[in-house]
Amino acid sequence: MNRSKIIFKNVSLGVLYKAINLIVVFTTIPLLLSYLEKEQYGVWVTIFSIVNIVFFVDAGIGNGLKTKLSEAISIKDNGLARTYISTAYIFISILAILLLIIGYTCITNIDFQNLFNTSISNQELKTVLLTILVMVVSSFVLSLFKPLYYATQQASKVELAMLIYQGLVLVGVYILLNYVTRNLLFVAIIYGSSNILVGLVFTLIFFKKHKEIQPRINHFQKERVKDLMGLSLAFFCIQLCMIVIFTTDNLIISNLIGPEDVTTYDIVYKLFQVVITISVIAQDPFWALYTDAYHKNEYQWIKQTLKRLNLLFVFFIGLISGLYFLSETIISFWIRKELNISKNLILFMSLFVIVRIYGVIYMNFLNSIGKVKLQMWLYVFGAILNIPLSIYFVEEWNFGSSGVILGTIVSVISL
Repeated sequence: MNRSKIIFKNVSLGVLYKAINLIVVFTTIPLLLSYLEKEQYGVWVTIFSIVNIVFFVDAGIGNGLKTKLSEAISIKDNGLARTYISTAYIFISILAILLLIIGYTCITNIDFQNLFNTSISNQELKTVLLTILVMVVSSFVLSLFKPLYYATQQASKVELAMLIYQGLVLVGVYILLNYVTRNLLFVAIIYGSSNILVGLVFTLIFFKKHKEIQPRINHFQKERVKDLMGLSLAFFCIQLCMIVIFTTDNLIISNLIGPEDVTTYDIVYKLFQVVITISVIAQDPFWALYTDAYHKNEYQWIKQTLKRLNLLFVFFIGLISGLYFLSETIISFWIRKELNISKNLILFMSLFVIVRIYGVIYMNFLNSIGKVKLQMWLYVFGAILNIPLSIYFVEEWNFGSSGVILGTIVSVISL
């Protein structure tokens, strides 16, 4: 296996797809903001972050499949690979049904108008939430195509899928802006249906090319669930903690301050997410390669790779520093709306991205070889701190939305 060639191909293509993807996303956001206006945009971002929690509660099967499938492919055991894939799909389908039932129960019994601190009617919010929930749960099952491509050293295909998804969303939002009266439900349909379509197409393409490992019901083995969960139970716990640390910010801001501040927070986060995205592109191809090298006892290659990624981190620090000084100018040119962004929010967001990128260098390697127990306990500790700290910084220190990201920074540093 020529790992250098695989890395170069996946990273170069990944960078190309993601660069175009970012352009598409950055084009979509001001259009969506113009269509929904500030309050509804903030509510939509909050709804989207809540419902997308579904993708974090796959019991870690996605990460477990990525690791176990990489191992099976590394030893050329197609039968084992098919068993892992079949088991993962059936388990995730059952889990999706349970999530749909739980989600429906929660949505029908919560006063979201009060929770989101908005003037939008509770009935409209529930309709939007139920619609996007059904679509996200469907996408949840189809999203298993991602670990399939990662495990077969085709990380760039995942970036291509995301590019197509964002392209469909852009077209849909453009149509809404120019031809349809403002309506949150239509936005939910655009995002949800685009995700389902992309997941379905890329799944079919993968299994058309890899017929020898296509999932079959009779290849489901409940003991293989335990194999996956042996790694994935810890992954699952980590993912639950990540929900608290990374997906509750919008809800806290909306509830304590208002959805308009969610809009400002989201715009700043989207800008700095560019750097996180570049970091992910650079590191995603290494997961399957780490697994392969570890099982072949090629530790020197692993050490050299980690050293190179640490040198790359220095570049990211410079990139984030530049973005900090230019962020207000960039956002003003990009959004063309007055958002009144605080200096603290920009500073704390910069620090958050630096901490996040550095941690991913080592977590990616440890996850790839199944060494996740220490991470699990650190994430538990961080999750316990996150919400109380965020609320404290908002209410007691009067930091506004920047207090929420400060709470997240403290939680992530504890990891």
